[in-house]
Amino acid sequence: VVKIIDNKVILDETYFYPTSGGQLHDLGKINDIGVIDVFKQGKIVVHVLAQNPEFKETNIIRGEIDIKRRIQLARHHTATHIVNAASRKVLGSHINQAGARKDIDKATIDLTHYQSITDEELQEIEKEANRLVKQGIKVHSNFLPRTEAEQKYGMNIYQGGAVPVKTLRIVDIEGVDAEACGGTHLHNTSEAGEIKILKATKISDGIVRLYFTAGDAAQKEKKQEKEILEESARMLGVKIEELPSRANELFEKWKMAKKAIEKKKDINIQDLELKSKEEFSGNVLDKVAEIIKTQPEHITKTIKRFLKELEEFKKKFD
Repeated sequence: VVKIIDNKVILDETYFYPTSGGQLHDLGKINDIGVIDVFKQGKIVVHVLAQNPEFKETNIIRGEIDIKRRIQLARHHTATHIVNAASRKVLGSHINQAGARKDIDKATIDLTHYQSITDEELQEIEKEANRLVKQGIKVHSNFLPRTEAEQKYGMNIYQGGAVPVKTLRIVDIEGVDAEACGGTHLHNTSEAGEIKILKATKISDGIVRLYFTAGDAAQKEKKQEKEILEESARMLGVKIEELPSRANELFEKWKMAKKAIEKKKDINIQDLELKSKEEFSGNVLDKVAEIIKTQPEHITKTIKRFLKELEEFKKKFD
């Protein structure tokens, strides 16, 4: 231990990764005391503990990282490079990373792009990203002098901005992507698991943000989506592929009844019955969210509200 200031500890060596480059810090324990934050102050790594430690600056300590969290963060970081490369292939060579954030549940990457990304383009990016995952491409991390790195890989290594150091750590996905990056990474693209792109949002002129998940987080996301679709289909009495047409019918009849009540007009109650069972072949979750004008995670709650209010409207026309 080099220094202890209240619950903050500075070590001569550490395996703990501090928040840096859009990647969140490691969690874990130092001598069985929880590490709740890790950050850099200049070149110094500061470990924030859950309580003031009992050990002294003269003691040797034992550090233990939450390895499951570390691996998931590494999956999201390597997946960020994969999604960046996939986006460049699908959208064009003008694509560069303008920023990124890697959390446990999901990650984001900001791309330089002059227009909104369509659903079809998102599907193509996801397909290309998962093709790179399935190929099991090796991921190398090497330190190189700046000039040598630029000569070998070109100026595209500076994704997210220039790095003001003389020696660069280059993360190289063989034949796919090479970037100057200090984050934690996988050894092979296959370790990322499935990559699932959730949505794209234009955040400013020329910058589009992609939201995505990888590995365990992607599987968790798929499970949650399946539960939303199954519950929504049960409430509306249809199969999952029939959800968009039934949700649209619910929304339209809800609006019709609401308008009739506001204008004090009468409606045949039979006209408010839900009958549509047209099947939809695209992304059901996104389509239903678009129809009822809500976020995917709020679909079941919104459907429940529309159904309840429609039943209340019916009573007024009885």
